[in-house]
Amino acid sequence: MDDELVILGSGGGRHHIRTQYRATGGILYKFNGIQAHIDPGPGAIVRINQYKEDPTKTELFIVTHMHIDHFNDLCAIIESSRERLHDKNYDYFKKGTLITTEEALKFVPQYHQDMLESIVPFKTGDVFSYKGVEIIGTKVIHSQVEGFGVNFNLKDYTIAFSSDTRVFEGFSEQFSGVDILVLNLLRPDSVVCRRHLCTDEVIPYLNKIKPSLKGLLITHFGSIFSQKDFIPSQIEKLKDNTNINKIIAAEDGAKIKIVDFLN
Repeated sequence: MDDELVILGSGGGRHHIRTQYRATGGILYKFNGIQAHIDPGPGAIVRINQYKEDPTKTELFIVTHMHIDHFNDLCAIIESSRERLHDKNYDYFKKGTLITTEEALKFVPQYHQDMLESIVPFKTGDVFSYKGVEIIGTKVIHSQVEGFGVNFNLKDYTIAFSSDTRVFEGFSEQFSGVDILVLNLLRPDSVVCRRHLCTDEVIPYLNKIKPSLKGLLITHFGSIFSQKDFIPSQIEKLKDNTNINKIIAAEDGAKIKIVDFLN
């Protein structure tokens, strides 16, 4: 299996937008020969080239909500997904599918919408089949914007991307049957945030996911993670307090094979 995750940004929030201490370019998810770009925030187009990936291979664009660290480079990524924009008559070559909220779509110029083959307005509970892969919208509670997480149901495994959220009743149940969870973890230990997750808060909910996750990738770290290297202690805490077999922290430029979580 060649499926993999390419970390174009392990940082989240305005601190990392400003400093780029951790990049904010989102994640490339490669599955079944398809390249998807999830949440292309500031610097996404720079990082995809820096890490020697090919933007012209991207055919699926997913923006989970309209915050800048998830949305900013979308139009650049759409344009960069093709080597030529139009034919000699200036008719655009249609390429790609965009999955996003109705709210975010209002901020995508018609110019870029016209470049796409299809646009899928998406929300919690929606189901969309992309080339035989079922994509399900999961619930988030985050700020006042519309948003969703995504579960991908493939033949050999299921992977979920939590997006930005806090915990809530039903958080765990929506990941039932998921093998791998990509978790946006903004803060370490018990440093609670009203709009995001911290480690101590989410651990009980991770343990309620049945059957237990095979793999967990933590990412989208906030400013506190820049003040001190909390990564080793958070990985250790998660390993000590959950039954998850494989736990990895995202690092900028990392290329993580899906089989590393499943073995």
